[in-house]
Amino acid sequence: MEHSRIRLAVLDIDGTLTEAHGDPRLSACGIALVRTLEGSGIPVALITGNSLPVAAGLAVYLGSTGPVAAENGCIVFYRERVIHVCKGKPPEDLVDIIARMGFKRSWQNGFRFHEAALIPGERDPGLVARARREAESRGYTAIWSGYALHIQPPGGGKLSGLKKILEVVGAGYDEVLVVGDGDNDVEMLASARYSGCPGDASEKAKMAARFVAKSRGARGTAEVVSHYTGLEVRC
Repeated sequence: MEHSRIRLAVLDIDGTLTEAHGDPRLSACGIALVRTLEGSGIPVALITGNSLPVAAGLAVYLGSTGPVAAENGCIVFYRERVIHVCKGKPPEDLVDIIARMGFKRSWQNGFRFHEAALIPGERDPGLVARARREAESRGYTAIWSGYALHIQPPGGGKLSGLKKILEVVGAGYDEVLVVGDGDNDVEMLASARYSGCPGDASEKAKMAARFVAKSRGARGTAEVVSHYTGLEVRC
């Protein structure tokens, strides 16, 4: 058990604290595991592709006390301080071009500082790849979360968000437990000494994580927490 060595738990939200990958309903087990970690002296930080108001609000209701990284690492919020990891945002004409390929705009875009999130409107296996090429041809990054395509300036990504989180709390990659379930979590899962994912995570996430749970969604995250800390999460 590595409880004494872990100073911080950094958790994705969708698919990690929710019922399952692709199911946005917050799980009671997700709430329980956050409370268990916090009660044991391990602060919880959230890292997500959601906008900052959504993520920061959720942190309050969950009772997590660590930083919040939103917009796939482009912005970090901690102790009333907003830290911009990315600079600028995608031009509207680029977002329009990609939207016309067959995407709808996320309602959260009006609350984003640096990203534009676009949700595929049809099941076309090549749609995301074509949109990514268009964004990258203009010098922007396109991140697929499994739910939406996030167009952002260079310099973002969840690994950048994790780096900033660790910087503001004064912890290292060997002192953090990271849990995520999507392709956009791969880099941060691979970077941390303690990392895991639920059993229904993407194949890339499973390959990057150091521990793969059997259960899906938040119950799988609870398995990861128990594996590394020995804490019992009552779900």
